[in-house]
Parts: sequence; structure tokens; C-alpha cells
Amino acid sequence: MSATAKRHLACGVLLVWGVTLSYFCLSGRIAAYLHPAFHIYTAISGGVFVLLAVLIFLTTEAESHSCCCHDGCCSGSFGIGIFPAMVLSLPLLLAVFLSPSRFGSTAVANRGVVDDIAGLPAYSPPAQPRQPSAGPPAGAETFLKKTKEGRIDAETVDLLYAAAEPTIREDFDGKDVEVIGQFLPAKTGNPNGDRFQLIRLFVMCCAADARPVAVMVQTSGKMDFEEMDWLKITGKATFPLLNGRTTPVVVADSVIKTEPPPDSFLY
Repeated sequence: MSATAKRHLACGVLLVWGVTLSYFCLSGRIAAYLHPAFHIYTAISGGVFVLLAVLIFLTTEAESHSCCCHDGCCSGSFGIGIFPAMVLSLPLLLAVFLSPSRFGSTAVANRGVVDDIAGLPAYSPPAQPRQPSAGPPAGAETFLKKTKEGRIDAETVDLLYAAAEPTIREDFDGKDVEVIGQFLPAKTGNPNGDRFQLIRLFVMCCAADARPVAVMVQTSGKMDFEEMDWLKITGKATFPLLNGRTTPVVVADSVIKTEPPPDSFLY
């Protein structure tokens, strides 16, 4: 293979990576794979790859050899062969077209559902418990987000933290909450068939370390939803003792299908 062809293959590989990374950033698909803190670096990397591809493509044959020759021996020009180009490009292109950009119930089952906050790598018990107080200072906003109806806008991970920390639990126990997550049937702890798990995927870095975080939802009857359907739950947060462990259970007043949130992951 000629040096020119190898150089063009190298340009093609860089262009594939640059365009792919840029596409993921511009289309928003990157949110299904990577923590927001890394989005800007991914966008910059895509631009750098495209720029390098253009610069190498514009490099003449003489210029590409000029820095590689010494003592009458040339080590070759910029470029790669067909096989390395395929190895570097095809898996990425297949991932772009075949990846569903979402987790299915099988992936969740393989990763294992976390229903105890101690099961998350990011969790560490507080060195000192939060000091009780009569309420927030005058004029201060409460740290809990509220919906326009006055319910606590909670996440599954918030309720797991509350189950583990008594002082946090006081802020949720018996209060009206609204939680959004994905439906999974409860295979244990569900003797009457009126409970299910509501999960969200918690990510520290990227989709590779995503862990499904779940809370139990108590309903008035069996819920007929497809696995991984997105649901909005309104009801009361409770923390009964189940199997010797304080467990968050949302006693639902309403369970409705909803659109996925802008960020499907929790961070």
C-alpha cells in the first residue's frame, strides 16, 4: 500500500472518531453514556480529531517524510494499514448504529439492583450526624425541592439516603413526595402482588459504572406496565422495618406513565 493511501486511511480514522464524538455531543446522545462533567472534554476531543485529520490530509508527501529520515534511512510517513484502520473504526461505527442509548431490564438484572445506599461506591457514612434544628433560618429556602403542588420532588437515591440517615429521614417520613423512575416488577417482598420497584440508574463516571438504584412502591393493586416504562409516582414516603432493615416504601396515590426526564441518569 502506498504511503499516500496509508495517510488517507489515518485521516479517515481520525475523521470517524472526530465526527462521531461531535455527533454524540450535538445530538445529546452523550447524556446516555457519560457524566455531564466530561461532556465538554468530549466535544473538544471531537474537534481536535477533525482538525488533525484535516492537517494530515493537507500534509504533502515530502513534508510527511522530512521528519522521518535520518542517516539516509526513512522510517515512513504518517499513516496506517487497512486492518488497523478497521479495528479502530468499525467497533465505533457499530456502536453508533446498534447501541440503543438506553438500558434494558436484562442489563439492569445483570448489574444488580441497589436498594441499600451502602451498596453505592459513592456512599460514605457522615462523620457527624446533622444537628437537629427548629427549622431553616428566617427567609431561607428549604434544601428540599418542591413541586408546584407542594410535594417533595424526590429521587430514588434521596429516599435510600433517608433510610440510612435518621436525621434525613425526618424530612421525608410521612411527607407527600413525587418520584420519577422506571418500572420493574418486585420479585421479592411482594406477597400480595401490589408492589413494584421504581429504579433510576446512578452514574459516577460513565454508563459502564451505572448502578440501578431502586425503591419499593406500594399500590392498591397490581400494576400492568412494561418493564422499564417511565412512571411518575405521587404518594407518601414511609420507612418500615423489613427483614431487619429500614427500607423506603412509597405508598402511592397515583401511578402514571410519563416521558423520560432530560437526564435519564442520576449523578
